[in-house]
Amino acid sequence: MSLVLVVLAVALALGWARGGSLDRLGSLPLRSRRLVVGSLLAQLAGTVVGGPFYPLGLALSAGLVVWFLVRNRGIRGTGLVACGLLTNALVVGANGAMPVSLDATARAGVGSQDLLTGQDARHETADDATRLRWLGDVVPVPLPLRPEVVSPGDVLVAAGLGQLVTLGMLGAGTTAAVLQRQGRPRRALPPLPAAGPSRTRPRPPALPPRRAAPPTGGS
Repeated sequence: MSLVLVVLAVALALGWARGGSLDRLGSLPLRSRRLVVGSLLAQLAGTVVGGPFYPLGLALSAGLVVWFLVRNRGIRGTGLVACGLLTNALVVGANGAMPVSLDATARAGVGSQDLLTGQDARHETADDATRLRWLGDVVPVPLPLRPEVVSPGDVLVAAGLGQLVTLGMLGAGTTAAVLQRQGRPRRALPPLPAAGPSRTRPRPPALPPRRAAPPTGGS
Protein backbone atom coordinates (compact mmCIF):
# COMPACT_ATOMS: atom_id res chain seq x y z
CA MET A 1 0.00 0.00 0.00
CA SER A 2 2.83 2.42 0.76
CA LEU A 3 4.34 1.82 -2.67
CA VAL A 4 1.01 2.58 -4.35
CA LEU A 5 0.59 5.81 -2.38
CA VAL A 6 4.10 6.98 -3.28
CA VAL A 7 3.57 6.20 -6.96
CA LEU A 8 0.21 8.01 -6.97
CA ALA A 9 1.78 11.07 -5.32
CA VAL A 10 4.54 11.14 -7.93
CA ALA A 11 2.00 10.66 -10.73
CA LEU A 12 -0.10 13.59 -9.47
CA ALA A 13 3.00 15.78 -9.23
CA LEU A 14 4.03 14.89 -12.78
CA GLY A 15 0.53 15.59 -14.05
CA TRP A 16 0.47 19.02 -12.40
CA ALA A 17 3.98 19.85 -13.61
CA ARG A 18 3.01 19.10 -17.21
CA GLY A 19 -0.13 21.22 -17.11
CA GLY A 20 -2.65 18.50 -16.30
CA SER A 21 -5.78 18.82 -14.19
CA LEU A 22 -7.97 16.67 -11.96
CA ASP A 23 -11.01 17.63 -14.04
CA ARG A 24 -9.57 15.74 -17.01
CA LEU A 25 -8.81 12.77 -14.78
CA GLY A 26 -12.37 12.78 -13.46
CA SER A 27 -13.82 12.86 -16.96
CA LEU A 28 -12.33 9.51 -17.97
CA PRO A 29 -15.13 7.42 -19.55
CA LEU A 30 -15.17 4.54 -17.05
CA ARG A 31 -17.79 1.84 -17.59
CA SER A 32 -19.44 -0.67 -15.21
CA ARG A 33 -18.35 1.05 -12.00
CA ARG A 34 -20.59 -1.24 -9.93
CA LEU A 35 -18.05 -4.03 -10.49
CA VAL A 36 -15.61 -2.11 -8.29
CA VAL A 37 -18.18 -1.90 -5.49
CA GLY A 38 -18.86 -5.64 -5.78
CA SER A 39 -15.12 -6.33 -5.67
CA LEU A 40 -14.71 -4.36 -2.44
CA LEU A 41 -17.66 -6.17 -0.83
CA ALA A 42 -16.30 -9.59 -1.84
CA GLN A 43 -12.85 -8.84 -0.41
CA LEU A 44 -14.37 -7.41 2.79
CA ALA A 45 -16.55 -10.49 3.27
CA GLY A 46 -13.60 -12.83 2.78
CA THR A 47 -11.49 -10.87 5.26
CA VAL A 48 -14.21 -10.79 7.94
CA VAL A 49 -15.15 -14.47 7.66
CA GLY A 50 -11.54 -15.61 7.29
CA GLY A 51 -10.33 -19.17 6.91
CA PRO A 52 -10.77 -20.70 3.46
CA PHE A 53 -13.19 -17.91 2.53
CA TYR A 54 -10.36 -15.38 2.42
CA PRO A 55 -8.70 -16.72 -0.77
CA LEU A 56 -12.14 -17.27 -2.28
CA GLY A 57 -13.17 -13.71 -1.53
CA LEU A 58 -9.88 -12.41 -2.85
CA ALA A 59 -10.20 -14.43 -6.06
CA LEU A 60 -13.77 -13.22 -6.58
CA SER A 61 -12.70 -9.64 -5.86
CA ALA A 62 -9.82 -9.87 -8.32
CA GLY A 63 -12.08 -11.40 -10.95
CA LEU A 64 -14.59 -8.56 -10.68
CA VAL A 65 -11.85 -5.93 -10.87
CA VAL A 66 -10.26 -7.62 -13.86
CA TRP A 67 -13.64 -7.71 -15.62
CA PHE A 68 -14.05 -4.01 -14.84
CA LEU A 69 -10.61 -3.33 -16.32
CA VAL A 70 -11.41 -5.41 -19.40
CA ARG A 71 -14.55 -3.34 -19.91
CA ASN A 72 -12.36 -0.24 -19.70
CA ARG A 73 -9.36 -1.59 -21.59
CA GLY A 74 -9.25 1.56 -23.71
CA ILE A 75 -8.09 3.50 -20.63
CA ARG A 76 -4.30 3.52 -20.53
CA GLY A 77 -2.90 1.85 -17.43
CA THR A 78 -5.74 -0.63 -16.89
CA GLY A 79 -3.81 -3.41 -18.60
CA LEU A 80 -0.97 -3.27 -16.08
CA VAL A 81 -3.42 -3.15 -13.17
CA ALA A 82 -5.30 -6.17 -14.50
CA CYS A 83 -2.10 -8.20 -14.92
CA GLY A 84 -0.99 -7.32 -11.39
CA LEU A 85 -4.28 -8.34 -9.82
CA LEU A 86 -4.35 -11.58 -11.77
CA THR A 87 -0.87 -12.59 -10.64
CA ASN A 88 -1.72 -11.80 -7.01
CA ALA A 89 -4.93 -13.82 -7.18
CA LEU A 90 -3.05 -16.69 -8.85
CA VAL A 91 -0.40 -17.01 -6.15
CA VAL A 92 -2.91 -16.64 -3.31
CA GLY A 93 -5.22 -19.21 -4.87
CA ALA A 94 -2.33 -21.64 -5.30
CA ASN A 95 -1.19 -21.36 -1.66
CA GLY A 96 -4.25 -20.25 0.32
CA ALA A 97 -2.43 -17.08 1.42
CA MET A 98 0.18 -14.67 0.13
CA PRO A 99 3.66 -16.17 0.64
CA VAL A 100 6.23 -13.75 2.07
CA SER A 101 9.99 -14.03 1.76
CA LEU A 102 11.75 -13.68 5.12
CA ASP A 103 14.89 -12.54 3.33
CA ALA A 104 12.91 -9.71 1.69
CA THR A 105 11.40 -8.66 5.02
CA ALA A 106 14.89 -8.48 6.55
CA ARG A 107 16.22 -6.35 3.69
CA ALA A 108 13.22 -4.02 3.89
CA GLY A 109 13.39 -3.71 7.66
CA VAL A 110 9.91 -5.13 8.23
CA GLY A 111 9.08 -7.12 11.36
CA SER A 112 8.05 -10.74 10.80
CA GLN A 113 6.77 -11.68 14.27
CA ASP A 114 3.12 -11.98 13.23
CA LEU A 115 4.16 -13.96 10.17
CA LEU A 116 6.21 -16.46 12.18
CA THR A 117 3.55 -16.95 14.85
CA GLY A 118 0.76 -17.39 12.31
CA GLN A 119 -1.28 -14.43 13.57
CA ASP A 120 -1.57 -13.00 10.06
CA ALA A 121 -4.03 -15.26 8.27
CA ARG A 122 -3.60 -13.45 4.95
CA HIS A 123 0.14 -14.16 4.70
CA GLU A 124 2.41 -17.13 5.23
CA THR A 125 6.14 -17.78 5.23
CA ALA A 126 7.52 -18.77 1.84
CA ASP A 127 9.47 -22.02 1.81
CA ASP A 128 10.46 -24.80 -0.57
CA ALA A 129 6.88 -26.09 -0.71
CA THR A 130 5.46 -22.73 -1.80
CA ARG A 131 3.89 -22.70 -5.24
CA LEU A 132 4.72 -19.82 -7.58
CA ARG A 133 7.06 -18.44 -4.96
CA TRP A 134 8.44 -15.76 -7.28
CA LEU A 135 4.95 -14.18 -7.52
CA GLY A 136 4.69 -13.73 -3.74
CA ASP A 137 5.87 -10.87 -1.57
CA VAL A 138 9.52 -10.99 -2.57
CA VAL A 139 10.26 -7.35 -3.46
CA PRO A 140 11.61 -5.28 -0.52
CA VAL A 141 10.52 -1.63 -0.45
CA PRO A 142 12.61 0.08 2.29
CA LEU A 143 10.64 3.32 2.49
CA PRO A 144 11.73 5.66 5.31
CA LEU A 145 8.43 5.78 7.23
CA ARG A 146 6.55 2.64 6.17
CA PRO A 147 8.81 -0.07 4.77
CA GLU A 148 7.07 -3.05 3.26
CA VAL A 149 7.47 -6.13 1.09
CA VAL A 150 5.40 -6.35 -2.07
CA SER A 151 4.82 -8.79 -4.88
CA PRO A 152 5.53 -8.35 -8.60
CA GLY A 153 1.77 -8.01 -9.01
CA ASP A 154 1.76 -5.08 -6.60
CA VAL A 155 4.49 -3.42 -8.67
CA LEU A 156 2.38 -3.82 -11.82
CA VAL A 157 -0.67 -2.39 -10.06
CA ALA A 158 1.29 0.63 -8.85
CA ALA A 159 2.77 1.24 -12.31
CA GLY A 160 -0.62 0.97 -13.97
CA LEU A 161 -2.27 3.38 -11.53
CA GLY A 162 0.58 5.86 -12.01
CA GLN A 163 0.19 5.70 -15.78
CA LEU A 164 -3.58 6.08 -15.54
CA VAL A 165 -3.39 9.13 -13.28
CA THR A 166 -0.66 10.99 -15.17
CA LEU A 167 -2.06 10.42 -18.66
CA GLY A 168 -5.61 11.00 -17.44
CA MET A 169 -4.66 14.41 -16.06
CA LEU A 170 -3.05 15.29 -19.38
CA GLY A 171 -6.11 14.28 -21.38
CA ALA A 172 -4.24 11.41 -23.05
CA GLY A 173 -5.63 8.57 -20.97
CA THR A 174 -7.90 7.09 -23.65
CA THR A 175 -7.11 5.34 -26.89
CA ALA A 176 -8.58 6.12 -30.30
CA ALA A 177 -11.03 3.19 -29.96
CA VAL A 178 -12.64 4.78 -26.89
CA LEU A 179 -12.97 8.13 -28.65
CA GLN A 180 -14.65 6.47 -31.62
CA ARG A 181 -17.03 4.60 -29.31
CA GLN A 182 -18.06 7.91 -27.76
CA GLY A 183 -18.50 9.52 -31.14
CA ARG A 184 -15.74 12.06 -30.64
CA PRO A 185 -14.05 13.03 -33.88
CA ARG A 186 -10.33 12.90 -34.12
CA ARG A 187 -8.45 16.11 -34.36
CA ALA A 188 -7.90 17.05 -37.97
CA LEU A 189 -4.39 17.61 -39.13
CA PRO A 190 -3.52 21.25 -39.78
CA PRO A 191 -3.68 22.25 -43.47
CA LEU A 192 -0.50 22.49 -45.40
CA PRO A 193 0.80 26.03 -45.90
CA ALA A 194 -0.09 27.67 -49.22
CA ALA A 195 2.59 27.63 -51.82
CA GLY A 196 4.53 30.86 -52.00
CA PRO A 197 4.90 32.98 -55.14
CA SER A 198 7.06 31.56 -57.88
CA ARG A 199 10.59 32.79 -57.93
CA THR A 200 10.92 32.45 -61.73
CA ARG A 201 10.87 35.71 -63.65
CA PRO A 202 8.00 36.18 -66.08
CA ARG A 203 8.90 36.13 -69.72
CA PRO A 204 8.72 39.51 -71.48
CA PRO A 205 5.99 39.87 -74.11
CA ALA A 206 7.00 39.02 -77.66
CA LEU A 207 7.92 42.02 -79.84
CA PRO A 208 5.87 42.61 -82.99
CA PRO A 209 7.64 41.67 -86.24
CA ARG A 210 9.45 44.48 -88.06
CA ARG A 211 8.00 45.77 -91.29
CA ALA A 212 10.15 45.33 -94.34
CA ALA A 213 11.56 48.57 -95.83
CA PRO A 214 10.01 49.60 -99.21
CA PRO A 215 12.28 49.13 -102.27
CA THR A 216 14.01 52.26 -103.57
CA GLY A 217 13.63 53.30 -107.26
CA GLY A 218 16.60 53.45 -109.75
CA SER A 219 17.96 56.85 -110.95
